[in-house]
Amino acid sequence: MAINKETDKYEKDFTPKTANRKISRPMVIFVTIVILLAGLGIAGYFIYQGSFYYQTDNAKVDTMIYQLTANANGQLLRLYVSQGDEVKAGQVLAQVENGPYLRSPVEGTVTDVKMQKGNYVVASDIILVVAKTSDMYITANVEETNILKIQMGQSVSVSLDAYGRSFDGYVDDVNTVTSTKLTGSASSFTTSGTYTKVTQLIPIKIKLLENVDLANIIGTNATVKIRIK
Repeated sequence: MAINKETDKYEKDFTPKTANRKISRPMVIFVTIVILLAGLGIAGYFIYQGSFYYQTDNAKVDTMIYQLTANANGQLLRLYVSQGDEVKAGQVLAQVENGPYLRSPVEGTVTDVKMQKGNYVVASDIILVVAKTSDMYITANVEETNILKIQMGQSVSVSLDAYGRSFDGYVDDVNTVTSTKLTGSASSFTTSGTYTKVTQLIPIKIKLLENVDLANIIGTNATVKIRIK
């Protein structure tokens, strides 16, 4: 019996003090209400964002790129520019034997030089590449299911990965043709009797309001958030 009493005493000594503590009904109600309000707040935020904004990270810094090819077969006699040089529209860039001067089609920057003076070239060879850095923008690809929500002039917040921050902008142009049609790439359409539906993308052009230097980050990633209402 003594052992039992000692055991009982031992167990009583180590019984948690909170074992007999009761949680009050008002406390349970309060916690439940807080959780419900938090859930409603989060749901409301996402509903608001989905109703008033369209966001995508399928976007990049972009501009027109021109690959200038040799205009005749022969030796590359002169190369007047180097990579990184800024050029004017109509400026002479190179001269190929038996051919006219090679001129820049736009105001921009020489982003790549493929050939060197003295090289023998044929008419299909790319001599150099010029980017139209005088007209930089952001290209975003919008799903066909959302494209009717996008209109010219809508305000946009553009987050540039290269800068690690956001800039204000606006929708400058909305294309009327899908990306697959513009690039000539394959789509889901087939005449073989089988068909897999693929959501098509339509490119839009976004301009920044600030004078941000984008010339050295062509092709880098961006995330755009467009105010649609």
